[in-house]
Amino acid sequence: QHFQRAGHRHLNLFQATYYVVVTFSTVGYGDFVPDIWPSQLYMVIMICVALIVLPTQFEQLAFTWMERQKLGGSYSSHRAQSEKHVVVCSTTLHADTIMDFLNEFYAHPLLQDYYVVLLSPMELDTTMRMILQVPIWAQRVIYIQGSCLKGTDLVRARMSEAEACFILAARNYADKTAADARTKKWICNGFNR
Repeated sequence: QHFQRAGHRHLNLFQATYYVVVTFSTVGYGDFVPDIWPSQLYMVIMICVALIVLPTQFEQLAFTWMERQKLGGSYSSHRAQSEKHVVVCSTTLHADTIMDFLNEFYAHPLLQDYYVVLLSPMELDTTMRMILQVPIWAQRVIYIQGSCLKGTDLVRARMSEAEACFILAARNYADKTAADARTKKWICNGFNR
């Protein structure tokens, strides 16, 4: 609108906004056209900038939305009723522990169609993010941040529709029996509250 002031045709604010929206969203109707070269140059630059900037911004927005869905989202009730899944609960998410579980679980041919829902109060570190982005796991593993001791998180993981629940103990203990006992105590304390 500012560049067009020197031209023959003057646009009000609404017409200028309409022109920009129509030009960006379609090929333009030709209702309003800039008739001097600074206005035309400005529109060419704006269209080029929009073609470069907007796709990357939309991609980033979609990526952020998908990450938020994975972290704070839930396993859909439709998917829980139509497809089989298991829930894996763990207080810690170590890449080697999760990879061992996934490789062991999916080694059985009858379990290939199952989804794995990881439920843990820990945030994903960069290693776990990379693992869950590998195509073989990205299609089968869903991460939900939450605790298996909270009813709302169990509902989000659709525990009642799950075929099984696995509770993984931490491996960094020298005494594996003590680690198992600690995990059992943790579970019992949570359900006695």
